[in-house]
Amino acid sequence: MKKEASLSIVEDVNNRKFLMIRHHRGINKGCMNFPGGKKEPDETMRDCVIRETFEETGLHIENPIEVGYIEFPTKDFYVHVFKSTKFSGTLHDKKDEVEASWIDEDKIPYEQMREADKNFLPEIIAGKYVKRRFIYDDDFHVTDVIDL
Repeated sequence: MKKEASLSIVEDVNNRKFLMIRHHRGINKGCMNFPGGKKEPDETMRDCVIRETFEETGLHIENPIEVGYIEFPTKDFYVHVFKSTKFSGTLHDKKDEVEASWIDEDKIPYEQMREADKNFLPEIIAGKYVKRRFIYDDDFHVTDVIDL
């Protein structure tokens, strides 16, 4: 059974900021990216992205729209990317897992992100739908990128 997950790009349009997280554990320890996580059985991808965003940040997203689909076949991971511009709640960290913060669009820390995230994020911010496959080696470096 393939592992499906969501990735949540939340934009504060009025302030030109994006909600990002720094991971404190797991394969992304120390990296910056966006809330998200594995889909639970019988959960839709939309429900998954709403749940994961809330669990990791305390924010309720209200209008998640799918803006991308990313495959990592060498890691058996398939990610649906959503973008939201409407949200409510109070931002908080999930202390043992992630630190959440708002980052200015012109200060997105690409140098602290995984290669794949750095690759597709600018296109999604520009309003494009991204459908791409990333091949990783055993050291978690991208060896090939294929547009789908």
